[in-house]
Amino acid sequence: MSIVSVLLALPLLGALLILALHKMPGMAKYIAVASSLLTFVGSMVMLADYDKAAEGFQFAQLTEWFPAFGVSFAVGLDSLSLPLFMLTTLLCFLVAVYSWNVTERAPFYFGLLLVLETGVLGVFSALDFFLFYIFWEIVLIPMFFLIGIWGGARRSYASMKFLIYTHVASLIMLLAIGAMYFEAADILGYYTFSIPEITAAGFDMDFQLLVFPALLFAFCVKLPVVPVHTWLPDAHVEAPTAASVLLAGVLLKMGGYGLIRVAYMINPGAALQYTWIVVALALLSIVYGAFAAFTQNDLKKLIAYSSISHMGFVLIGIATFDYFGVMGAVFQMVAHGLISSMLFMGCGVIQHNAGTRLISELGGLYTRMPAAMTLLVLAFFASMGIPGFMGFFAEFEVMMGVFRSFGWLVLLVALGAVLAVAYYLWAFQRVAFGSVPEHLAGCRDIHWFELAPMVALLVLTVYFGLQPDVMVSYMDASVTGLLGAVAEMLQ
Repeated sequence: MSIVSVLLALPLLGALLILALHKMPGMAKYIAVASSLLTFVGSMVMLADYDKAAEGFQFAQLTEWFPAFGVSFAVGLDSLSLPLFMLTTLLCFLVAVYSWNVTERAPFYFGLLLVLETGVLGVFSALDFFLFYIFWEIVLIPMFFLIGIWGGARRSYASMKFLIYTHVASLIMLLAIGAMYFEAADILGYYTFSIPEITAAGFDMDFQLLVFPALLFAFCVKLPVVPVHTWLPDAHVEAPTAASVLLAGVLLKMGGYGLIRVAYMINPGAALQYTWIVVALALLSIVYGAFAAFTQNDLKKLIAYSSISHMGFVLIGIATFDYFGVMGAVFQMVAHGLISSMLFMGCGVIQHNAGTRLISELGGLYTRMPAAMTLLVLAFFASMGIPGFMGFFAEFEVMMGVFRSFGWLVLLVALGAVLAVAYYLWAFQRVAFGSVPEHLAGCRDIHWFELAPMVALLVLTVYFGLQPDVMVSYMDASVTGLLGAVAEMLQ
């Protein structure tokens, strides 16, 4: 059994232990923190053994499951999935700590967090499409309940909208997977769901042009991309803070990962043909998301629309088929995962202690919550793309790739970055400064279990912002591989 399989099992075993001890609800948070910590430590051990110079998947396990149908339990990691796998283990541990004071139906809550972790880790490590789809669907279930039970006043509407949008997209993805399964069998001479084997099959252009739009739609819903984005602001606004952190931090990255791993690596010829459609969608997301953020009175909704804009950077970076653009897109997925988690945690601190997230009802919080406001403004700086934070390197790389591939369209991408500075400063000035409303007079500062995760995220955001090569060295092989596949299609 590979270490990846062990890490997939650890959170699930923690969830089962919580279920077994459900009559002792006070134990749930300790089990969740311990399970997620063990998983994170195990992933760090795995990272230390990862060979950056080696090609292909490492820590792989291949066990026949339904051999008659070509289904296997196949897992492994490469330079594309490894950073996202590590991001997931980190954020799930920090979210478990951040949720320390959750008491309402605590066993169910912490059990769902652990099941969600297993599902997301499975998506990033699955090397079999059948297994990939199972993990993809598993992720929907705990997030649906987290929003529907612990969410805000419109939680039922938001959870149903989340489920409908994402499940419909999943079914379209399943149809595309089925088409590739049968087409690959005609080429290879046998049936297999193996992602590496289907990737190597080499579909003809007519088939790629047919299947690529379905995959593009499915993964753009998850990313999400305008105009199939409307589920995200509702889900974020109504979700509890922990769910918002995982939704923005890792679930959206499933869309970017799927685009690269499935849509682009398997169908690079069609991806080239559809480039301008993808670019148009990306630019629409970047600019629309930024302008929409300006109109929000709810701080959490502002951050949600900011996520749509920033994930547009991922989409257009992939579409460049340029080393700088694709590398920036992959780096942006990790950067946004860390930064958006800080933003939603900071927003949660305000809501928990001030009792509201409405910008019009806040003010002067720097005098009441100096530590929380300092962390929040640093998170804003990171999301603005200020040099020294991860966001700067990611956005700069994407814009270099866009300029090299699409010339002066980079100005529209830059507009999104400029608008981010404006709406964050607009929001922070109203939340942190000015007179303190009467209903906030007794507001207290951040708790330790909220402080520790936010500080950890800040340290990592600054470290990788100052030393991006540490992460880039792990991502290089997959970016080069994607560009190599495109080069072969052009020959």
